[in-house]
Amino acid sequence: MKKYLLAIAAILLLIPGSAKAAGPDFIDYGKSSDFIDIDAHLLFGGSYVTNNYASCYSEISDMNSTMGFAYGIGLGVKFNITNFFGIGTGLNYTRNAGKMDMVTTNEGSTNVSNVFIRDRYRSVDLPAYASFTFNLASRVKWNVDGGIYLGFGMGGSRRWTVYNAKINEIGQLITSKLDNKSGYYDDSKAFINSYKKFDWGLHIGTGLTFYEKISVGLYTNIGCKNVAKSTGIVRPSAHNFNFFAAVGYHF
Repeated sequence: MKKYLLAIAAILLLIPGSAKAAGPDFIDYGKSSDFIDIDAHLLFGGSYVTNNYASCYSEISDMNSTMGFAYGIGLGVKFNITNFFGIGTGLNYTRNAGKMDMVTTNEGSTNVSNVFIRDRYRSVDLPAYASFTFNLASRVKWNVDGGIYLGFGMGGSRRWTVYNAKINEIGQLITSKLDNKSGYYDDSKAFINSYKKFDWGLHIGTGLTFYEKISVGLYTNIGCKNVAKSTGIVRPSAHNFNFFAAVGYHF
């Protein structure tokens, strides 16, 4: 029995060493064999613009904003200082969308308007971030990224439809419909406001890389700049928020 116990103890003592030899350390501070890592990726996700319109305009009695579908392509470059730490950047081109619906009325007025806004716009963002890589297995790596991004508007449009209902002097209900369109960026004709082309904010991401070639991940851009461009007395605020899933190939 004593021999069996000694044999089991020896096996248990050897297991950690054999496991360590079978794969890399979870954190590897060694020098990377590939200083530059370049990838091309596809992006799918959603775009959203936060705002404080309801608190700025007393005429808005109800409001709903919806995240719209967004997609794009991008190129990433990471400089691996070590196997654990690197500095990344890149360029992402995306086509974004968003919706806003609101009800407007004046106190004491017999007019009620339903407004439906549809936005379509294109943008480019350039992230700059620190990247930390962890080895989950010999061919599986997990990265966590954090930094900032710069955003640039490339063009777009805002369409809105206003359904108005009012009661005239003899008690009849009168309805009307108005369709209109403007640019999305830097257009004074836009409903409520248009948006500034330049943006900046926080970039946060994470993902997995398999066999040094295929990567899947998630990242978000959280705008810190007020991008609402208003020419009126009231100055509302608006901030971009984007969330994307990425599938990439590393060269």
